[in-house]
Amino acid sequence: MAGTGRMMAVPAERLTDRVAIGVLVSLVPVSLLDEVLRISGCADRRRRALPARLVIYYVLALCLLADHNYDQVMRILLDGLSWRSRGSRSWERAPSASAISRARARLGSDPLRVLFERMAGPLGEPDAPVARYRGLRLLSLDGTALDVPESEENSAFGYPGDAARFPQVRVFAVAEEGGHALVDATFGSSAVAERVLAGRLLRCLRPGTLLAAPARAWSPDLVRRAARTGADLILELPGPPAASGPAGLSGLSGPLAGDVLADGTRLCEIAGVPFRVVPTLGLGALATTLTDPVRAPAAELAARYAGRWTFDDALTWMRPGWHGRGTVLRSRNPDMVVQEIWALLCVYQAMRALTCQAGPSRWCACRRAEFAAAESPTKRLSQ
Repeated sequence: MAGTGRMMAVPAERLTDRVAIGVLVSLVPVSLLDEVLRISGCADRRRRALPARLVIYYVLALCLLADHNYDQVMRILLDGLSWRSRGSRSWERAPSASAISRARARLGSDPLRVLFERMAGPLGEPDAPVARYRGLRLLSLDGTALDVPESEENSAFGYPGDAARFPQVRVFAVAEEGGHALVDATFGSSAVAERVLAGRLLRCLRPGTLLAAPARAWSPDLVRRAARTGADLILELPGPPAASGPAGLSGLSGPLAGDVLADGTRLCEIAGVPFRVVPTLGLGALATTLTDPVRAPAAELAARYAGRWTFDDALTWMRPGWHGRGTVLRSRNPDMVVQEIWALLCVYQAMRALTCQAGPSRWCACRRAEFAAAESPTKRLSQ
């Protein structure tokens, strides 16, 4: 992959790549880019060989065409735009690598951040069975670590351990179940604690939602803050319930010797918030604010949590060759890494919008006012 220091064969350009560019432009229309550039204050003040709109499409295409080098991506983008316009727009030659680098630096990361904010939000049908549990809208919070190319500038992101080869960026997101679209996202260097990143995402919680998350990213303070939003929680505890409380979550009031319910679950408190501890088939357990076993049977909670959205699964769905964590970014300085991550999140959201549009209508309610219907669902965008 470009930027990782490893030699790889450069794939041939394919017709499907041009089609993919056409679909991307349909899902992220020029009118949306103009709005994003206006909001971020990055609209062009004069005519340029590489206008801001084109640079945004280029950065998105870098994430979409991950197995192509920088020059190839630009050629495919320009050919795709020309093909989509039926030849009304064409370029005699692709810009140089240095011109592209300057244009990316001039654009910065704000337009891509604003673009993600405009694109983020539920896409699935809110009343679909997979999107709800007992009347609650299902959300999942998860995170992953992305390697970035090793460079003097990127070392500012920090290394996850002494033996680590690449610096890392931690990325956390909240996604809806059902459509698997991103509702919110944030990221930081490897030195930023997972609980800090998870705390930023509490802003998207509302009454009537049920958030599933691993307890490693939580603290008693986060539990209290989440409870104040009115949302319900299902937290996966990393070990069996112990007398001193769930591992990773101090603040449990007393040993787990409280009320034992008819289904074998127990009531307790975490950070002063009532919870119910549900043993699972493995060594772990779930802790949930749904304390009524009739309203929320233990088996149903375990099944819902087991099928929740995870970030690594999302990356594998987006690029099947990734198989979880690994070097996935190209940019060799922090500003461009931030730009690339926002672009990656935007491309994932666009792919989910396309999948939703192609799915059963009774389960999908895509916001077609924001994302125009795709002309052709390609294999690359709908895998």
